[in-house]
Amino acid sequence: MKTKLTFLTFLLFGFLNIKAQCEPTITSPRLGAIFAEKILFCESEDEILSTTQTYSSYQWYKQEWTWQTPNNNPWEAIPGATSQQLTINGGDQLYYFKVQVTQGACMAESAAVMADGYVYGLPAMMSTFVPGTYEIVDGGVAHVCEGAPVKFDDIFPVVYGPHTWFKCIPTTVAPFTGDPCVIPNVTGDTYTTSEPGEYGFYACTEYCPNQCQMLDPFTFVKLEYGNWEFCGNLGTGEVKAKENKLSIYPNPTAQFLYIGKESEEYKEVTIIDMSGKLVLKKNDHQYRQAIDVSHLAAGNYIIVSKNGKGEVYRNKFIKK
Repeated sequence: MKTKLTFLTFLLFGFLNIKAQCEPTITSPRLGAIFAEKILFCESEDEILSTTQTYSSYQWYKQEWTWQTPNNNPWEAIPGATSQQLTINGGDQLYYFKVQVTQGACMAESAAVMADGYVYGLPAMMSTFVPGTYEIVDGGVAHVCEGAPVKFDDIFPVVYGPHTWFKCIPTTVAPFTGDPCVIPNVTGDTYTTSEPGEYGFYACTEYCPNQCQMLDPFTFVKLEYGNWEFCGNLGTGEVKAKENKLSIYPNPTAQFLYIGKESEEYKEVTIIDMSGKLVLKKNDHQYRQAIDVSHLAAGNYIIVSKNGKGEVYRNKFIKK
């Protein structure tokens, strides 16, 4: 009986060992650095794929990425790719890779990994204004009330590391010491200002520190501060209350809210809570359309309505 148990144990461990050998796993230095099962490249670097175990034979395959699901592009054997390691480079972006291995009577394929080009995402900037304190007057130019803050964010903060922020368009493609356009001591992926200027940034990718990009100068945002017609008191950022405030009904309301000025369309309607947070925004709104506020917490709110003529109205309402 003891001999049989020993033999069965040997067979079991042998089976488990063969099973483990039949489950190849791909690894590489940058695999999973940001996204699981994806590799992010630097422009001038190669990347080495390898299996975590040794096998008798290897054949690497690649498949071109597509938006479509499922991916119907064919898997193609890579000529000469028959060793444990496979070197890929920037030209292999947006491809999937897998390896087929054999070990004795065992033959198996690894799960696929993707060589992603997301690290190459060109820098893009998002501008956040306080509702009612600004007006876009031309492409890239905004009139802003005195003292009202404007926040700029890198849309791809996960890609980029240190930033250099500018208050005017620099004359070079990279910052230099003494550049008057550079905002000193600001290196994060967000910047808030309440001063006039033309804002943008230069940044280097976090995982490829030598790979840097300048925001396209055409997408820099120019802020012009002043006591514009739509502004309130200096530095408050509040909208100037017009004497002919709109009729807002029902008020209080539990669900629907109507703007009561007939035959008028509103280019923009925003609702702000008492902390100044934007909680709802609608474009191209008509007075007869109901605004559903049922999802808002009970409390006091400000609704700012801007008509097609650029006139801005400010009202308060209560959400029950």
